[in-house]
Formats: sequence, C-alpha cells, structure tokens
Amino acid sequence: MARSSAVLAASVAIAALTSPAGAGPPYLTDDPEPPPFGHYEAVFFTMGLEANGIANGALPAMEFNYGGFPDTQLHVMLPVGFASGDERTRFGAADAELGVKYRFVDEDEQGWRPQVATYPQVEIPLGPASNGFANRSVDVFLPLWAQKDVDANWTIGAGGGIWVNPGEKNYGFAGLLLQRKLSDALIAGAEVFHQTPNVEGGAALTGFNVGAVYDFDEHHHLLVSAGRGLQNVTATDQFTWYLGFEFTN
Repeated sequence: MARSSAVLAASVAIAALTSPAGAGPPYLTDDPEPPPFGHYEAVFFTMGLEANGIANGALPAMEFNYGGFPDTQLHVMLPVGFASGDERTRFGAADAELGVKYRFVDEDEQGWRPQVATYPQVEIPLGPASNGFANRSVDVFLPLWAQKDVDANWTIGAGGGIWVNPGEKNYGFAGLLLQRKLSDALIAGAEVFHQTPNVEGGAALTGFNVGAVYDFDEHHHLLVSAGRGLQNVTATDQFTWYLGFEFTN
C-alpha cells in the first residue's frame, strides 16, 4: 500500500500471522512465536484506515506462514489495495511481502525471560507507484519482537524496528500489546503503537487498537480489531480496522 497511508505501512509490517494465542494480526504489534515445525497458518482478510476522510487499505488480502524449520517461520502476503473517497472506490496492485521470523530466545516459563525473535521482511511493489497503492521502491523492515506469559490468562508483548524506505524516508515503528484469555475460545487484547514520519514533512502517528481472537475450533479462527489515532488524528488515523478468518493445521 502507498507509503502516504501512514498506518498501512505499519499494518503490513505487522501482518505475520501467528498462532491465535499469540499476537500479530489482528494487531499491529507482532509476536516472536513461529508456527510449529511443519505446520502452517493461512488468513484471508481486509484491513485499512481512514484519514482526511479517505479510507484505504487491503481488500482482499491473503497471508501464509509455514514452520519450515524449528523456531523459523516463512512468510508471504499478497494484498490488493483499495481507496474509497470522492464518491468512488479504486482498486490496484499493492506490495507483495516476504519474510522470515527466527526465534532465538525461548521463554522461561518459570522465570521472567521472554521469547524473542527477529523478523526481517521485504516489500516488493506489484505495480507502478503511480497507481497510488504500490511503493516506489523495495522496502525492508528490521524488527525485534518479545512476548511473555504473565500467568495462565495474561500475555504481554512488545517490540518494533526500522523501515528502510529508499523511495521516501526511513522511519520507525514500535508497539505494546496486552492480551487476556477470557475463555477457552476467546482472547481479547489492547495495544498502543507509535510510528515516526514516513515522508519528509509528514506527521508522526500514535494510536491504539482493541481486538479479539475467537476460536471456532482448533483449525478455524476469527480475527478482529479496531482503533484510532491519539496524535495528529485527522491526518493519520481517524479509524483503523482489521477483519480476518484464519485457518491453521
């Protein structure tokens, strides 16, 4: 999606599908937990934001994650961008995303050591930047993510990284997420996040999301979140959403 849409760049960076008990979609704050070796996660979703009275995002979009090696996730995402405003809606090719998540620190369940992973991702334009959805360049995200189960019901995660964006301006993203297990099938969460300006003269973005993951069974999951900005709201994030259906094995 175009880098002028401040939160969408972060949203795509976050979109590494994780186990329903972890972070990642439907949140912007990702998690360090890859799928188990030999298992996969696939999600079909829409996401986006409204700013300056224009809504844009991804519709439809698909992500696939595979536990190709122990503690390692192989990731691909393919979205179609959309923009709705001025009484019309446009669609166009956006950016394919490829990534590898590697967990190099395991959680100490009896102590306070969290699990930690690095998750470099590359975004490759699938169309010309003139279409308003694809980037001008191949961009790279270099983050670290950490997560700790506080007890049987509470989980806290945090992290962030740097976007290397040759087409515009390098910028940073960081997030903090708190989740609570409400039942065997439902986990609710809330996050705050911050993104530095991604274009020269642009505005920084601070915002929040609340969301939930509902397990229909061990293989089918509903992912939903919504939120808005807390800083420079009109220009950056009047409303943000994510809605997805995930399959796991």
